[in-house]
Amino acid sequence: MADTLADMHVYEAARLRAAAEAVFRAAGCPADEAAAVAEHLAEANLCGHDSHGVIRVLPYVKALRRGFFHAGRTPEVVREAPALAVLDGAMGLGQPLANAATDRACAMAAAAGSATVLLRRAGHVGRLGAYAERAAARGMATVILCNAPRPGGGVIAPWGGIGRRLGASPIAMGMPRPPAPPVVLDFSTSYYAVGKLRVARNRGELLPDPAVIAADGTPTRDPNAYFGPPEGAMIPFGGHKGYALNVFTDLLAGMLSGGGADYPPPGSDEQGGNNLMIVAVAVERAAEPAWLARAIADYAAWVTSAPPLDPARPVMLPGEPEAATRRRRAAEGVPLDPRTVAQVNEAAALVGLAAPL
Repeated sequence: MADTLADMHVYEAARLRAAAEAVFRAAGCPADEAAAVAEHLAEANLCGHDSHGVIRVLPYVKALRRGFFHAGRTPEVVREAPALAVLDGAMGLGQPLANAATDRACAMAAAAGSATVLLRRAGHVGRLGAYAERAAARGMATVILCNAPRPGGGVIAPWGGIGRRLGASPIAMGMPRPPAPPVVLDFSTSYYAVGKLRVARNRGELLPDPAVIAADGTPTRDPNAYFGPPEGAMIPFGGHKGYALNVFTDLLAGMLSGGGADYPPPGSDEQGGNNLMIVAVAVERAAEPAWLARAIADYAAWVTSAPPLDPARPVMLPGEPEAATRRRRAAEGVPLDPRTVAQVNEAAALVGLAAPL
C-alpha cells in the first residue's frame, strides 16, 4: 500500500543535514567532506528531489564500507590545456569532487571566457542541477553532462529495444539572471531517475506513467517490475530524441573523460559512480550585462505570461518549481516516508551511531 500523508515523517532540513553529516563523519569522512555531502543531500530534499536526498545515505555508506567509494579524496589533474582540464576523482565521494570540478571550470572561464572540465571516476555526484546553481552564483552559464557506469550496469533500454543497455545519464544547464534565481534545467535522460523509482517503491506507489519495460517487454507503471526479478528496464524520455541525448552523455562525459561507459551485465542495485563534462561560459565576457539582464527579464515575462492550461498551475521557467518547493519545505518541513527514515537509521547503525531520525 502507498504511504499516506499521515504515514510521512516531517523534518526540518537542518535535522536531515545534521543526521547525514554525523553518519558520514562516523563513516570516516573528514569534517568538511561530511558537511558538503550532507548539505547537498538535505538541499536536494528541500527542493523536492527526494530521489537524490537522504535516501542516498545508506547506499553511500555501503559503498564506503565495501571500498568502492573512498573518503578524503581530492581530484587529480591528469590532462590540461589553456581552457580544458581532465580530472580524476579516484572514486572519492562525488559531491565534494563535483564541487571542486565546478569551481575549477568557473575559475578557468573567468580567465579565458569559457572552459571545459572533465571529471572521471567520481562517486555519485547527486543532484546535477546543484552544480549549475553553484556556477550561476559565480556568473557562469553552464552545460553539464553526466554518465553513470558500473557497478549498476545499464538501466535504460535503447529506443526500440528491450533490456538494459544505457545509464540514466542526467543533463543540467544553468543561466544566471540576477537579481532573480538562475534558470536551471536538470533532468535524467531516462523517463525518470532511478532514484524516483526507489522512492515510489519505498512508498508503495505506482509511477505516474508506464516508464518501465518489464522483462517480457510489457510497458508498466509498477516500479517493482524494474527491480525484478526478473529485472526490467527504463525507457528513455522523449523517445528517440532522449535516446540520442543519452548516447551523447556517454560519448562526452564518459568516453571523453576517460571514465568510460561500461554497462554490460551483470548489473547491481548498489550505488555507482559518475563521470562529468562541465562547460562554463563567463556571462559578462559573452554579452553586455545590462542588455542581457533586460533581455532575460523580458523573455521570462513573455514566456510565463502564457495563459495556463490549469489555473492552479501557472507557467514557470525551468528551476522555478524547485525554488517554490524549497520555500514551502523550508517553512513546513521535508516529508520522508517510513522506509527512507529506516534506511537512514540503518546507515547510522552500520557506523555505530544511535538512530538520528
